[in-house]
Amino acid sequence: MYEGFDLGAFLMGLPFGITTALIILFFVWRKGKKERRFDERYENIQRHAKSIGWGITTIALLIGWAIIILTEGASPAFFIFMGVWVVHMLSYIVGGTIANAKN
Repeated sequence: MYEGFDLGAFLMGLPFGITTALIILFFVWRKGKKERRFDERYENIQRHAKSIGWGITTIALLIGWAIIILTEGASPAFFIFMGVWVVHMLSYIVGGTIANAKN
């Protein structure tokens, strides 16, 4: 452990933080429901934004991967990036399969 790290305070604060976040999320969701924020138009905009974000993340991972392999070679950083890339693409496959099954 790090010097000055209080595990007891962390273990007490973690549930408090999660509970606070869930309470705030509930009130934001309820307010959004009243204002009709979660209709088809909202979902379509969010789907499009996630698609653009996914493409940008894919490009950023490829650029970072190339930079690491050129500067450091096959180091642990390369394999960490490769693991992130594999998780990224596997989650895309799973998401695509679920979306395909629903339509």
